[in-house]
Amino acid sequence: MVVAIRASGVKPCAFLIQDYHFYPLPELLREVFPDAPILHFTHIPFPDAATLKLIPRQWRETILRGLLGADVIGMQTLWDARPFLGCCEELLGLAVDYQQSAVLAPDDRLVQVRVFPASVAPGEILRTLESPLATVARERLAPHLDKLTIIRVDRLDPAKNQIIGFKAFGRLLESRPDLRGAMRFLAFLVPSRTDLGVYREYHDAVFSAVAEVNERYAGECGFEPLQVFYTNDREQALVAMEQCDVLLANSREDGMNLVVKEWAVASRRPGVAIVAETAGVAAELGESTLQISPLDIEGTAEAMAWGLDMPPAERRARLTHLREKIEAWTAEHWLSAQLEALNLKRSAGARETELPVLERHAA
Repeated sequence: MVVAIRASGVKPCAFLIQDYHFYPLPELLREVFPDAPILHFTHIPFPDAATLKLIPRQWRETILRGLLGADVIGMQTLWDARPFLGCCEELLGLAVDYQQSAVLAPDDRLVQVRVFPASVAPGEILRTLESPLATVARERLAPHLDKLTIIRVDRLDPAKNQIIGFKAFGRLLESRPDLRGAMRFLAFLVPSRTDLGVYREYHDAVFSAVAEVNERYAGECGFEPLQVFYTNDREQALVAMEQCDVLLANSREDGMNLVVKEWAVASRRPGVAIVAETAGVAAELGESTLQISPLDIEGTAEAMAWGLDMPPAERRARLTHLREKIEAWTAEHWLSAQLEALNLKRSAGARETELPVLERHAA
């Protein structure tokens, strides 16, 4: 998404550009609007120089030079900011100040590289949980939430690593006979890019992994222990977050993973979050979560067992710490910090509608 901020008149006074689809855009805008402040924020992890060397030189230079058209380059975490600085130094030969997190662009502008961790709106989540649709979802899910419950909520995407998570659940059932029949795994999978063959193949592989676990343990459990809800139903997903014992977010790589933050706001049981070390949220929320390698089946199964067995007092302490961090840095803080980085400060207590006009252009 591209947001053009106008104070008055026709010419934009600033551009906020969101995500990797628009890597070349800051440089193009700089040519047309040389004096307009420009910020580009990247939601996905940024690769290191060794990874960018796997694509043609022209492509990687287009990415880097495109981003350097901005005045401020926003990243999710330091894990992303540092590789970007390294790429500018190694692949473009530019002067980089690692201490100040800045790059001297080819046109002699000093470009700041800043960290703005994406976040959620706690108030919106809580209002959704109080809505009539959430009430209906609670009634619908009640029969599935009567036991110990592990959930996941994500797009059906190879990067989200669902198959490894389901294999780990099968390993948990294998190693802990006492949990057979005493727990369920509910997977809320949102359809994604169903027009692409690789995604359709992944869909089939995921459902094959689900069937394998259920075929092995359904008889002993008395029900299918692994159930998939293949739909985009926000209220249903939030209700599951509210009432689950464990949330699994074992994606191979994530810029942030906002599902974990949504879960922390919604959780009431209280629950425990298991997070892949490769997700940005792991860097931000630290020891309040149980962290795993996303490819470690045995370690993930052990983390599930730990989460289910964790004493209530420890669960509450971890969840309270998570909530405090999220409430201290919400989606509003995330947006305000980007505006302030461009010297476009919001007035104290201002609502979003009181900002200068924001013209949104969807990708």
